[in-house]
Amino acid sequence: MTKANKEFLISILYSLVLPAILYFVLKLFQNNYHIITSPIDNTIPYIPYFIYIYLFFFPFIIIVLYITFIKDINKYYNGIKTILLELIITEVIFLIYPTIIYRPTINSNIDLITKTLLNLTYYFDTPAINCFPSIHCLLCFQVSYMTILSKNINPNYKIFILITSFLIILSTLFIKQHYFYDIIGALIIFIISNIIINKISTKFVKKVDR
Repeated sequence: MTKANKEFLISILYSLVLPAILYFVLKLFQNNYHIITSPIDNTIPYIPYFIYIYLFFFPFIIIVLYITFIKDINKYYNGIKTILLELIITEVIFLIYPTIIYRPTINSNIDLITKTLLNLTYYFDTPAINCFPSIHCLLCFQVSYMTILSKNINPNYKIFILITSFLIILSTLFIKQHYFYDIIGALIIFIISNIIINKISTKFVKKVDR
């Protein structure tokens, strides 16, 4: 393994793996859940086949981050700092305001593979708490933003990343893993975190220039 790849893995460990472990640990000590549904959620259909897109999120995020790491190291580390801040804010919200979502019964008419994937997803994420904000959506917003800002990433890659991110965000609604407000919460945290990190980075650069 090259030094660069080790550097990438270490950054992923601290920015994604450790917060993911904390996410599951928090679940062991939480109760008094809140529901923050909206009228929009009642109009969103349940589409089980979006489970494939939902699960693609995990390799997708790693692949996009690795592409950014290779193509634009500065954008990568600025993005990683932002992701860390986003996940810290998210974990704090989970701690003080845990939310829950109630899923529909899985349709018995769907094929075995789809049903199995849904059952496994629901099993490993049961109880379905700490939904607000959606980490799936938050990271999709962030990697899309990172790639758009980079001048070194192929435009075709950017289009693919944007479309895939959009579909993953939709999938969180269609398989009833999240409510509409979970996405809005993710968007707000994404915007605030990037403003904070950009301001800190700008101040740091000004000090170095002096």
